[in-house]
Amino acid sequence: MAAIFFIVHRLTSSEELDFGEFVDVLDKYHVFSFLNISILLLLSFLNWLFEVKKWQILSSSIRRNTTKRATRESLASFTAAIFTPSRIGEYGAKSLYYLKPARRKVIFLNFLGNLSQLLATIFFGVIGMLYLLSQMELPFNIINGLLMAFLLLAPFIGYWVMRKYKWKIKGYSVEKLESSFQKIPRKVRMRAVLYATLRYLIFTHQFYFFLMIFKVDLPYLLVISAVFTTYFLSSIIPTMMIFDALIKGGFAVWIFGLLKVPELVVLVIVLAAWILNFGLPALVGSYFVLKYKPQMRHTVP
Repeated sequence: MAAIFFIVHRLTSSEELDFGEFVDVLDKYHVFSFLNISILLLLSFLNWLFEVKKWQILSSSIRRNTTKRATRESLASFTAAIFTPSRIGEYGAKSLYYLKPARRKVIFLNFLGNLSQLLATIFFGVIGMLYLLSQMELPFNIINGLLMAFLLLAPFIGYWVMRKYKWKIKGYSVEKLESSFQKIPRKVRMRAVLYATLRYLIFTHQFYFFLMIFKVDLPYLLVISAVFTTYFLSSIIPTMMIFDALIKGGFAVWIFGLLKVPELVVLVIVLAAWILNFGLPALVGSYFVLKYKPQMRHTVP
C-alpha cells in the first residue's frame, strides 16, 4: 500500500509538470493510440523480461530458479527498493526469499546484476557523450573540460582508491569481490552482461520512440547519443527511485535543450517513461510483497 501511495503522490504532486497538463500533452500527440501504446508497453515488458532473465541466470548458482519465481523476487525487491537510495533495499528484500546460508551470496549476485547494468550505462553513455560533443559547438572552458575528464576517469579512479584504502562495497572488499566474481561461471557472467545490455538498449530506444511520437526531427545518432548521455549522467547521482524522474528530467531538459527540443516535451517523456518502467512494475511488485511468505527450505551449494 505504501508503494501505491508514493507512486500516486509522485504523479499528482510534481512541481515540474501539472498532471492534467501531462495527460493533455500525451493526448495531443496521440500517445494513447493503440499502436503507440502497444509498442510502448511491449518495450516495457521486454525491459523487465530481461531484468528477470538476468536475475534468473545469476541466481542459478544458488538454485534452479523458474521464470515465475525470478519474476516474483525481482518485482517484489524492486518495490522495496523505491524507498531507499541507490536501490539498497533491493538487496535485503531479495535475500528474504532465501534462507540465511544463501543470503550473503544473494546480496553479491544482486550486486553483480546491478553492476552489469551500470557498466552498460557507462559504456554506451561515454560513447554517446563523446559523439554528442563532437557534433555540437558548445562553450567548453577549462572547468568543463576537467569535469568531463573526471567523469570519464571516475570508475578507474574509484577502483584504485577502493583497492588502495581497502574500502568495502556492501561489506565486500575489492579483493573479495574479485575472488567472488571469479567463482561465478563465465557463461553466467556473460549472459548477465548480455541481458543487461539488451535491457539498456530497450529502455533507451523506448525513450527514442517517445521522441519520434513527439515529432522530434533530428538525426538518429544525435538523438540516441543524447539519450545515452542523459542516462549516464543521471546514474552518477545516488537517489531514491521514487525521485528518479526528477533527476533524469533535470539532465534531459539540459541535454535536449541543447538540441532545441521543447522543455515540456522532454518532461512529459521522462514522466511517461517513469510510469511505464518504474511505476507500473512497482505496483505489480507490491502484490508480491503483500503475498510474501518466508522460505522454509532451500538447497545451497
